[in-house]
Amino acid sequence: MEQMQIGTAPTSGHGGWKRWLRRGPWEMAAVIIIVLGVVMLMQPVSLTLYSYSFVTLLVGTGLFTIVSKFPE
Repeated sequence: MEQMQIGTAPTSGHGGWKRWLRRGPWEMAAVIIIVLGVVMLMQPVSLTLYSYSFVTLLVGTGLFTIVSKFPE
């Protein structure tokens, strides 16, 4: 029989989804998407990249807003 210490969570695998919902990595991904959108907006080479820059910025901002509600 497996002994549990007081104050520790069980390691049965059901709490694994909480690891994916941490704020840190998702906020970093959202910031990278926002920076990518700004770079796409500022570059003078491709009109296609410029055209998708606003959508990229919007997705990054929306993701950042949603992710800021995630637990630490």
